[in-house]
Amino acid sequence: MIDKFKKSLSLQISLISILSYLALALITVFIVHMRFEDRMIKDYTRMAEGVTNLMAAAYDTERTEEYIERNYSMPEYNDILKYYYSLKENYPDIYYMYIYKFDPVDPHATVIIDLDEEYTDDPPEESIEWIGDTYDVDPPFDSDIYLMTTGKQAAVHNVKTEDGEYLLSYVRPILDKDGNYACSACVDFSMNHIHQQDREFIYQLISILAVFLLLILGGNIYYIRNKVTHPLDRISSCIDSFVYETEASRFQNVQRLEALDFRQEDEIGVLYNSFVSNLKESLYYMSNFNKAKDEIVEKENEIEKISQKTYTDGLTPAKNKAAYLDDEIVYDIKIKNGLKDIATVMVDINNLKYVNDTFGHDVGDKYILGCYDIIQDTYKNSPIYRMGGDEFLLVLTEKDYEDRDQLFEDITTKYQQCYDNEEKEPYERYSASVGMAVYNDGDEFRDIIKRADKHMYERKMIFKNEHGSYR
Repeated sequence: MIDKFKKSLSLQISLISILSYLALALITVFIVHMRFEDRMIKDYTRMAEGVTNLMAAAYDTERTEEYIERNYSMPEYNDILKYYYSLKENYPDIYYMYIYKFDPVDPHATVIIDLDEEYTDDPPEESIEWIGDTYDVDPPFDSDIYLMTTGKQAAVHNVKTEDGEYLLSYVRPILDKDGNYACSACVDFSMNHIHQQDREFIYQLISILAVFLLLILGGNIYYIRNKVTHPLDRISSCIDSFVYETEASRFQNVQRLEALDFRQEDEIGVLYNSFVSNLKESLYYMSNFNKAKDEIVEKENEIEKISQKTYTDGLTPAKNKAAYLDDEIVYDIKIKNGLKDIATVMVDINNLKYVNDTFGHDVGDKYILGCYDIIQDTYKNSPIYRMGGDEFLLVLTEKDYEDRDQLFEDITTKYQQCYDNEEKEPYERYSASVGMAVYNDGDEFRDIIKRADKHMYERKMIFKNEHGSYR
């Protein structure tokens, strides 16, 4: 499934489109959510500012201590309570309303007015007991207590209560006629209510966006599928079926591609037409190239045959003197470039003149071939040059160079054993004198050959002294 996805542009574009629209929708919802919540908080803050202004206007700062001591027994206190309850009814989003007096020296708050859920002329005893109670100022208001008691600004914070309620708390200082701090008007709004409104708004927004996104996404995928990915899939499938083994199969490839018959004028159509044109041109050039290649191969074979005839000895499979003269230059260059592990072997056939004069040149040629076979059978990895009628040159490198002493002993032994076999006819008793020389510092290639030739001549003299020679 993963491999199919990696190879399918259609699936990739569809998935990218879906993810892009989802990301766009999520970002939109997030931004709207943040702006909505920020706007709700600002609206509640302005509402709290207005309510606390009204609360401050109704509060008599000169009677704070009397409110704490007498509270519900005072008609004025009860009038304030009724007014505050009416405010709370007119602002249903308000969760709590209260008047506290904050002490910055010993951070605590004293309860002056604290509204219950609803007003009653006969408040419960616990409500009366609350008045005058003090509470430690908890975070985050403890850091603002100085500002709250100097009347410089209101404090606004999000607070979580012990029962898990999230509140937006607004605390406004109430100043006396001399501008001194008297107490604070406090209003709490339920953030749970705000969050609930927020969630309802988000759900509605998501529902609307989902409908529009599905319509837009479906249309885009349908358009992309028909105009882009489907044509590309057809071209890709056609190319996958191509066969290139023969010229006829390559011609069928072009026919298959033309059968798609795309008539689009967009980039896909341009790509398709260009591909068809290039494939036709490639087929044309390949056809001509194959013809030219066949002609070149044929010419190279002819040249190779001519070259073999030119550089091959007319009697033996060995290279001739012309080949040696060309290769001599190569060996000199290799030596100048650092080739040290090189040796030469000179082989001169014994008694060839006797065989020719006694048995004829046809038999003499067979005698030369027999001597050559011993050379070739011994030195399997070295080039052999026929330098004259009865003389051969070998150049030893790599494996034959490493085994040169053993090979030299082997060829000498073979010739000696063949010559000593008196059961054979004279023209089958192959014999040759062999000399070898290795590279010395400062040598040119011919210097090695000269020493090998000298060594061979010395051994030939030994053969003549021992066996005589018709030569």
